[in-house]
Amino acid sequence: MVDGIILAGGKSTRMNTNKMLLEINGHPLLWHTIQSMKPFVNRIVVVTGRYDKEIRDALKDEGVYFVFNPDYEKGMFSSVLTGVSSVSNDFLLIPGDCPFVKESTYRKILNGTGDIRVVSYNGKDGHPIYISKRYISELLNCGLDNNLKMFRDSKNYEIINVEDENILININNVFDVEDISIKERK
Repeated sequence: MVDGIILAGGKSTRMNTNKMLLEINGHPLLWHTIQSMKPFVNRIVVVTGRYDKEIRDALKDEGVYFVFNPDYEKGMFSSVLTGVSSVSNDFLLIPGDCPFVKESTYRKILNGTGDIRVVSYNGKDGHPIYISKRYISELLNCGLDNNLKMFRDSKNYEIINVEDENILININNVFDVEDISIKERK
């Protein structure tokens, strides 16, 4: 069994709007991330923050479990920990603004053997990351002065090479949304 954690608790300060609900091809950005992960996990936990109500309202029919991160202003790792505290199985973790990860990438990461698995495209690490449930309590004992990369780098992890440039997407401005919208239509 594998759970999914999608991080959607950020403040979107660079965008000056809730980027998780920006429309791409007729649906909110976060909807695309949910849809790409859904076939590969038993349950999806969406971690919210500043835009909790808006995200819940917009995606209430998607069959996901929402959890609010009261410490969202303390950074992404606080959302990671909030999500991890809501799972008891091995899990995949992905930022909500990584919407078009290919099915082949999910299949490949799930077929790996490491307790921590990181996808890589042309030598660049991306998302999602796979983490075994054996690390849940250790992760939850990390302080907020840590981050997921520090945790990952302190362990032996398996690199999963994929042919999927979408694992590197990071949407920080409206031009990124326009670019990804055009790529997805091709």
